[in-house]
Amino acid sequence: MTLALRYLAHSEIGLVRKNNQDSAYVSPTMLVVADGMGGAAAGDLASAVAIKELRAVDGDHTGEDMLTALDDAIANAAAQIAALVKSDGSLEGMGSTVCGVMFDGNTLGLANIGDSRAYRYRDGALTRLSRDHSWVQTLVEDGRITEAEALEHPHRSLILRVVNGQPQHLPDLELVDAAAGDRLLICSDGLCGMVTDATIQAELDGELDEVMERLIALAHATGGQDNITIVLADIVEGEPEGATQVLGAASSLDLDAPFDTTTMQLPTLAGEEALVEDPAVLAERARYSPTTKGRVAAWLKVTIAVVLTLGLIGGGLGLWYSYTQQRYYVGPEEATVAIFRGVPDAIWNLPLSSLVEADNTRLDDLPPYYQEQVRATIRAESLEAARTIVGGLRVKARECIAQREVRARATQSPAPTVSTTPATPDTTQSAKPDPSSPSESPAISPRPTSPSPTAAPLPPPAPEEC
Repeated sequence: MTLALRYLAHSEIGLVRKNNQDSAYVSPTMLVVADGMGGAAAGDLASAVAIKELRAVDGDHTGEDMLTALDDAIANAAAQIAALVKSDGSLEGMGSTVCGVMFDGNTLGLANIGDSRAYRYRDGALTRLSRDHSWVQTLVEDGRITEAEALEHPHRSLILRVVNGQPQHLPDLELVDAAAGDRLLICSDGLCGMVTDATIQAELDGELDEVMERLIALAHATGGQDNITIVLADIVEGEPEGATQVLGAASSLDLDAPFDTTTMQLPTLAGEEALVEDPAVLAERARYSPTTKGRVAAWLKVTIAVVLTLGLIGGGLGLWYSYTQQRYYVGPEEATVAIFRGVPDAIWNLPLSSLVEADNTRLDDLPPYYQEQVRATIRAESLEAARTIVGGLRVKARECIAQREVRARATQSPAPTVSTTPATPDTTQSAKPDPSSPSESPAISPRPTSPSPTAAPLPPPAPEEC
């Protein structure tokens, strides 16, 4: 018996954000959500790249071929993001989650990387098909916090794996059984990151459009603090029902054309609205505006124009400086990691940043990759986000120190001894693993969670030589 998808999709900015960094793609054979991160324009672009590559592999695939196609698409998206970052340094740190399925009429091919989610609702019970690659998920799985506590955890924004150009960041791929009557929900954390699974489950009975309205209202009721993207689908007998759509950030870009940062019209970064008008342009407009005061002496006109120009330039610089002092970044302070307010630049040899907090994490204790990231500075949109990044670096440093100690002990050869008494069995037990250590350590790119702004995403951890 061949089955089909009857589906509905929705993507919006939410009630707080200024732009939509989520993207989605739905068709009779593919349902997928991508949640971008790494700054306003970069997040949009990253999720659009992911959707572009996923849409390109949509088609008639079956069984394991579906997983191969999804894996190839995510790998291509990672390569595309790496190339874009190389061509435009301002895109450094961008990345995207990917969560979705392909459908061959009998089986679902599931792909997931990040913390967007896929659920199956069957016989009144909701099952999470995907696993979050996040710091708090490891704490939940270790029994250290509850699912409800994870929603409020200070490090809930730390993502362990994400599509950001790093080759070791691989998706989870799995074939999932499908049956008539199943209802699928795929969403970004604008919904699942705000409420528990039990709360979502209580809203899933009814017609698709009614359920969609209730889920959107549920996300709004929690404050609508993040972008909200929701895909609902019923597995039914018969023909597919639903429009092939590209939603969210990807819908504003030409996905059939190659990405080119030299020609793309990227969204304006949040907070830059006051700087859109160049002060020099405004001064020229003022100088050449029509005037009825012909009796004003020529020298007075010139004086007014000069004063106005200087005033506008000074005002513009003042606005720009004020904007920089609302930004934060993590960088080196001599031999350790520190948080700075401002931007890591200077104008006329005057610094535009100041030290806010110094941490005792030494640069030399970090893996080489993370040392380079800190020396190049890691941008954050708030002090809280910067502290989150430093917390992740602190964990990486502790892991690196532990690795070095293990290697040092392994290379030490015990001195030979001569004993005249029988050897006594060694009753010393190996130290148990520290239960406070998560199964995975946080990477450098926290993704935006509200109400606090987010930092640029940290690369997920991978086995590294320290």
